[in-house]
Amino acid sequence: MGSNSVRLFLWDGEEADGPTGPRLTTVTGLRRGADADGTIAADALLRLDECAATYGGMLRAAGVARGVAIGTSAVRDAPNRHAVAQVIGRRLGLPLTVIAGTVEARLAYTGARLAADGEAEAIVLDVGGGSTELVRGDADGPTRAVSLQLGAVRSTERYLAADPPHDEQLRRLREDADAALVDAVAGIGGPAPLIGVAGTVTTLAAVDLGIYDPRRVHGHMLTRTRVEEMLSWMSGLPVRERALIPGLEPARAPVIVAGAAIVAAALRATGRDALRVSERDLLDGVARHADQLIGPVGGPVPRIATCGSLT
Repeated sequence: MGSNSVRLFLWDGEEADGPTGPRLTTVTGLRRGADADGTIAADALLRLDECAATYGGMLRAAGVARGVAIGTSAVRDAPNRHAVAQVIGRRLGLPLTVIAGTVEARLAYTGARLAADGEAEAIVLDVGGGSTELVRGDADGPTRAVSLQLGAVRSTERYLAADPPHDEQLRRLREDADAALVDAVAGIGGPAPLIGVAGTVTTLAAVDLGIYDPRRVHGHMLTRTRVEEMLSWMSGLPVRERALIPGLEPARAPVIVAGAAIVAAALRATGRDALRVSERDLLDGVARHADQLIGPVGGPVPRIATCGSLT
């Protein structure tokens, strides 16, 4: 459960290129309309309930006996996360597991390494709705990570009030994103080849390709020039016109400009001309750490577990 979307992975096996199974994404905008203190809005909880009811039906139809329900940035920040736990317990029969930003980064890195294509070192960029994670590591695993309060939904709400955004609004976002990411990259050891994961990056790849096809998106090289071109183009369009762009899921149209600005800032901060797009991400990392995360599906269990580290 992220700040913008909820994703389901029905993990059913393992092949040479990673975990296998059906995947589904639903944009719920969990952080949309949140209070200043991060309290999740009532209508967002209703959207989550509808999504969880659908996913719960799929779990029962598939005969799923074990699982984990993970909350990331929006849930971490929410004083009323217990309300999320109640929805998840009622609809899925699972406790809510809230993971720390560093754990989120480690899991995303584990999944993204499946697309590393032999790089000895790499930085994984995970642009979410409420936060952005940067993780540096090598083939043996992550070595340093940072989680920033900088995401596509959070930045849209903070900076881009107009539709389309004013030049000054976009300038402030870009300046702040540049400053945060330059510091973050320095803090994790400096530049390295960049791998991008999650909805903002895969959406930009789909827009670049003109269609969302996971087989083509995975491994796509997204250049800094194209990101800047798409940012300039999309920021000049109102949301209703943005929603018509081929490859762009209409529900992501309100937040894709802020997301693109963060990706562009990450490319500048790492000094890279392009990043490799990966469809392998946090969900694959969860599968790889299943023994530490996944438990039985067992009826209504509205409780909250916290995962602050992984071994």
